[in-house]
Amino acid sequence: MAGYEQVRAVLQSLQQAMHCSGCWSSVAISAQALQSQQPFCLDTMNFNQWLQFVCIPKMQTIIETNQVLPTFAKGQGLEPMASEFYKNTEADRAIIALIRQLDDLLQD
Repeated sequence: MAGYEQVRAVLQSLQQAMHCSGCWSSVAISAQALQSQQPFCLDTMNFNQWLQFVCIPKMQTIIETNQVLPTFAKGQGLEPMASEFYKNTEADRAIIALIRQLDDLLQD
């Protein structure tokens, strides 16, 4: 299981890759969209938005408050969803690779 610094570094790289590829929004998401109860908030936002407004902030809060990092069973995690969403460009492949790294760090 990974430490906070490893996860923090991957999250920062992911955020940077999303900025570079144009996948990072400068516009905040609505409070209503954040109220979704669906996995990945599929009913209110796309996967980019979920990463930016839900996943990354929650992971950063977990690290900053020294909470237990979430874990994934082998073969599960964010990568399958990312591979479905990102599939067109070299930048997309870079984002998928970083998400795969995050999954690997969070495997139980």
